[in-house]
Amino acid sequence: MWAYGRSLLLMLWTVALLLAAGSGLAQTAPAPASPAQPPVIRWLLLDFVPYHLIDGSNKGQGLRDQYLNALIKRLPEYQHQWEVSSTERIAQFMQAGQPVCSLSILKVPEREVYTRYSAEPYFMQLPPVLIARRGYAPPGGWKKRPGGEVSLSELLRSGEVRVGTLPKRRFGPAVDEVLRQARAAHPDQVLDFGEYGLLSGLLHTLSRHRFDVTLGYAVEVEQLRKSQGGLDEFQYLPLAESAALIPNYVSCSLTPWGKQVMQSIDRLTGMDAERQRLREQYEALLPAEERPNFRARIAAVAAPLSAAASATNPPAALAGSELKPASR
Repeated sequence: MWAYGRSLLLMLWTVALLLAAGSGLAQTAPAPASPAQPPVIRWLLLDFVPYHLIDGSNKGQGLRDQYLNALIKRLPEYQHQWEVSSTERIAQFMQAGQPVCSLSILKVPEREVYTRYSAEPYFMQLPPVLIARRGYAPPGGWKKRPGGEVSLSELLRSGEVRVGTLPKRRFGPAVDEVLRQARAAHPDQVLDFGEYGLLSGLLHTLSRHRFDVTLGYAVEVEQLRKSQGGLDEFQYLPLAESAALIPNYVSCSLTPWGKQVMQSIDRLTGMDAERQRLREQYEALLPAEERPNFRARIAAVAAPLSAAASATNPPAALAGSELKPASR
């Protein structure tokens, strides 16, 4: 009888423990999952006046900053993060397939291996120029062509100048190829410098006569001279190897994620006004002598596009006369 009572007590005690454990499990069970967070786009910005302003009183008011803000407002299905980077790090992130995008990566063949670009450029800018201290000329003088251009390849072959460059920066296939060949054939003539402030560091080094010329864009040089002290006055010489205009594309990592993001960007409507505003703001920052040149080149690009559009979509009156048989 005693044994039976002991067994009964043990059974009741075990049941109590199980109930307590069950109660505890119920109390610690995870709460229902919250709705999935929107995917994140990390927008990588270059310290690149006047396109991105990363500090100072006008922080976030650069030309590309403002266009990016307009782009972000039209992409509410994503979370957006801004991150200051460098050309080299952007390449590394994209090659690693990270969820990153940028407005500052020039479209060149070597990058298309790991970068997805927008279907159309969002902006066209004047090409890079040769930058030298005002009053400087190589020993043999500037050998200008009829349009005032100098040939970078001829200049380097002469052995009369040293060019300071940023090794990861690109200026278009023709100029990039000239630099690549010169690095291989005459490494003492093409001096590569680390990316500290992009062109800003190069210009300060050029002012100290460490080399003779560099490459860049007149608009960024003039904006840097306004915002920073200690920079010489510079002269700008057009390059024979440069294209008339340089197209700028939105770019993302070449991954399924990047494809989805770019499809969202390519489908956006209402960006024409933002592109027009960007063009006008850019023109206002150009040196005065460059503005007519920019307008003429933009008009030259727009003319064949307008003609093609007219041929594809003729005016209503013309279309009607072509589609209807002539009355007899």
